[in-house]
Amino acid sequence: MGSPRTLTLIPAYNEAANLPLVIAEIRARRPELEILVVDDGSTDDTTQVLRQLGVRWLRWPRRRGVGCAVRAGLRYAARLGFDVVVRIDADGQHDAGAIGRLIERLHEDGLDAVMGSRYADSYPGPAPLKRALATVVSAVTGRRITDATSGFWVLGPRAVTLLAAHHPRGYPEPELHLFLSRNGLSLVEVPVRSRERLSGRSSLTLLRVLTAGARVLLAVVIVPLRQRVQP
Repeated sequence: MGSPRTLTLIPAYNEAANLPLVIAEIRARRPELEILVVDDGSTDDTTQVLRQLGVRWLRWPRRRGVGCAVRAGLRYAARLGFDVVVRIDADGQHDAGAIGRLIERLHEDGLDAVMGSRYADSYPGPAPLKRALATVVSAVTGRRITDATSGFWVLGPRAVTLLAAHHPRGYPEPELHLFLSRNGLSLVEVPVRSRERLSGRSSLTLLRVLTAGARVLLAVVIVPLRQRVQP
């Protein structure tokens, strides 16, 4: 068997200033990886920048949320026969040098998903609301989750197939943990270094953290009642 086909998936909203540096770092660190950017209805120059960067890209005409952008990217990956998807944010906070460690852990342990955690080595590191969210997710899934809002993931074949059809919408990361647990997919955290975003403001505002928390509480009730889906 050859090496698994791996796609780097970058959801982006108004990240025109950051994408050239993010993509340049991925190419420098992991030149063998193909890259797909999903533009979530940006209103800045993201489209023009993508035309110049020589990467695959998709675009929503209006903003639908990072969960929908990731689902679209996963459908693209599944249809084109990619085995593994690396999801990384477009703001430069994730160190592309850590991609290799996450991929190696996925393959060495035969896992379905590996998540890069900013707080695995320094818990309780996050702010109180994020810490509370991680505590709830950990209690429900029975897994130690320290970074319930991380956007740094490596997904294996079963996860790619399943999430191409069922990835949560909106701001999805906490719900994603519940969904993977409910459907019996394996996941581990790997400590990663986090950096300040290169420029601009985070889309994960206080209101969105509160909204994510409310959705998780609702999902705690709903997800266990849903029928499992087969990858």
